[in-house]
Amino acid sequence: MSLRRGGRGVGARIVAAGLVASGCALALAPQGCAKEAPKPSAEAPIVVGVSLGLTKDLASFTAPLRDAVRAAEGELNAGGGLLGRQVRFDIEDDRSDEGAYVTSLATRFADRGVAAVIGPVSSGQVKLTADIFAARQIIQISPAATSVELTGIQPAADRFFFRTTPADDFQGAAVILFATKTPRGLPDAGAGASDGGAGTTCNRLALVYIDNPYGTSMAKVVSDNFPKRGAAGQRTIAAQQKIPLEAKANYEDIVPGIIASEPECLALISYEKAAAQFIRDFKANSGYAALEQKGFFFIGTDGVFTQGFLDLSLQDPSNEGSTSTAVGVYGTNPDTQPGTTEYNAFKTIYGTYFPLGAAADAPAFAANTFDAAILIAFAIQKAGSATDRVAIRDALKEVSRPGGRPIAPSEVGDGLAELRNGGDIDYKGASGNVDFDDTGNVRGGFIIWQAVREQAAGPVVYKTVARFATEELVEQVQ
Repeated sequence: MSLRRGGRGVGARIVAAGLVASGCALALAPQGCAKEAPKPSAEAPIVVGVSLGLTKDLASFTAPLRDAVRAAEGELNAGGGLLGRQVRFDIEDDRSDEGAYVTSLATRFADRGVAAVIGPVSSGQVKLTADIFAARQIIQISPAATSVELTGIQPAADRFFFRTTPADDFQGAAVILFATKTPRGLPDAGAGASDGGAGTTCNRLALVYIDNPYGTSMAKVVSDNFPKRGAAGQRTIAAQQKIPLEAKANYEDIVPGIIASEPECLALISYEKAAAQFIRDFKANSGYAALEQKGFFFIGTDGVFTQGFLDLSLQDPSNEGSTSTAVGVYGTNPDTQPGTTEYNAFKTIYGTYFPLGAAADAPAFAANTFDAAILIAFAIQKAGSATDRVAIRDALKEVSRPGGRPIAPSEVGDGLAELRNGGDIDYKGASGNVDFDDTGNVRGGFIIWQAVREQAAGPVVYKTVARFATEELVEQVQ
């Protein structure tokens, strides 16, 4: 899971309280909201639950995802709603919890009889809640939970969990591909690289990962497959270290041992707080300079691709131009901003409800979240019921797979009309291919990002420096 490109997140400019069911929130930015959905009808709306960690560890990641849900809500209600009724997305803060609170929230959603659920976003949270929703036959779509463990969490023949982002076997493959075959033309990955643009590659990889399904499953993909990507004995896991889910005050107890293993790169599978502190301690160690001279580089993952990570990495949090330990860090992320016609249409929609300002793209995973909301709505309309959940589940597969009329994110109203008339549709996702396979997964490419400071006194931002296609990634884990 992850977040966002450079600059301050859109969600930080939106009033957290007072989001309205019309899909347009009051904004602190002077331009405000420019688009409103029709007023709700007198009949009770169809309710879809949304579980997002709007506080604690996932807060900076999920605020734009909340906004994407509201944009989808506005488009759906502007298109006439579902089954002659408005649709309302009931967004609740799951506190980024991976324990009793997130399960209690899932139970409350189920007891309320919601038609479907979006979220939670972390793999650990999904692992705790999937059985609760499956027992009530409520479809659950996570826009960001990526653990490989979730592929087999329910049987293919009777599955209610789906996701609109690729699983971590693809992300682990992206880590391996970047480490072992840095694309020609990519800026040198380490200070010691001087090969004229071919880039530094890594033969000794250290692996640090958080102790939850997200961290452990991706670490297994990397540790099982990295040594295979070369001649016998050429590539090794130099060190492997599990760290607690909750960020520690420092990691000075484990950093010396990792540095002593003389890694050429380090894959860090973590969330923003732990990652920022670990890299700070790693770079502060006296042995780091020698690694850096040899071309050492960090490879973060999508849990590090957040504005929060950039902010936490500043020496002086009040001064975005201060020294930052994030500068130079590379990482992977699902290609949630693929630049397709469908994505660009979504970006326009999102920017209408929540102005992007100078940002070039919608926040990462916002498109995946929008897709989850639209797919749920199309499935309800296709099923002709908000309570026959098996029919909704079966309809979800139909509206996401080829065979019907292609519908883009800008054609939500047309898609609803086609379904009302008994037609078939094939929703073309803003985030890419959203054709669910029998295990509820989608396939997709990944980007390589780098944290850079483009101006001496300017902020640190994320820059996309490479893309890997799905086909390239499959080869790494076969």
